[in-house]
Amino acid sequence: MPEIAAYLPAARAALRQFGFAETEPHPIGKSENVVFRADAPDGTIWALRLHRPGYHALPALEADRLLTAHLSERGLIVPTGRRTADGGWYTEVATPDPEGSRLAGMTLWHPGQTLESLIGTDRGSETWHWFERIGALLAELHNATAGWTPPTGFTRHRLDADGLVGEAPFWGRFWEASVLSPRERQLLTEARGSVVARLAAFADPLILIHADAHPANVLVSGEQLGLIDFDDCAWGWPVFDMAVSLWSASSAPRFPELRDRFLTGYASRRALPRDVLSQFDLFLLMRSLMLIGWSDARPDIARDDWKPDLIAKVAAALERQM
Repeated sequence: MPEIAAYLPAARAALRQFGFAETEPHPIGKSENVVFRADAPDGTIWALRLHRPGYHALPALEADRLLTAHLSERGLIVPTGRRTADGGWYTEVATPDPEGSRLAGMTLWHPGQTLESLIGTDRGSETWHWFERIGALLAELHNATAGWTPPTGFTRHRLDADGLVGEAPFWGRFWEASVLSPRERQLLTEARGSVVARLAAFADPLILIHADAHPANVLVSGEQLGLIDFDDCAWGWPVFDMAVSLWSASSAPRFPELRDRFLTGYASRRALPRDVLSQFDLFLLMRSLMLIGWSDARPDIARDDWKPDLIAKVAAALERQM
């Protein structure tokens, strides 16, 4: 992708559509999406996001807004949107991408900082109280979505067996990643087969999950925790949501204790799914597999050294199943 400064004309054009013609966008970051900060004349602060081309079509992005509006009404701290002068949640603007344009949306900027900015890569016992609170936060999210009937036309992808390990999974055919050696392809093919077999026995219902609630997407706002970046929200299994939250800690020496603190937090708000520990092992493996597909498909933004660690995690997970 071009550097973030190349997107400034697109950001200015989008702000005009959202009623901020005199507001200058401030570059924040460029990964899946290109993000700018916009300080409105009334003192509110907004995040302007230029969404990655080809990832979500307009109906799926609008469903994101419907979901977060519902969650906000339930008292959760989540991104809430702003409409354009024409009443839409999104507007299309010309960009320097090969596709020529992106959909732009605005969300209210909640005060605070991400949990990752507070604890970094530390997963020692002094951080476990945060993960217990994340467990409670995800339980509140699942309570809010499990009992919700989305309106007609609501469209989000499904992270079911097909969406995770089918012929065209949402994050790509990880077992065919371009950088794999023959031995690694065989390993990932075995891992895929293991996941397919285990998911075939699943009877748990799908609910709407965040699907990306790792510490960089957990907002610490005063005394409360919230969730940001609902780009990956989907129909999925609750324990997959939990595994994504804890994946970064899964190699820590005392991970079982950290996981148990997380589950204690979850259980304080919502009953734990049956076979939760077995499901955790499965979905931690699945998170590693999807990150392989994600990283291989995004060489422009993925770390250069992603492969050794992820392959090692997959191998270790398969060995534990034997």
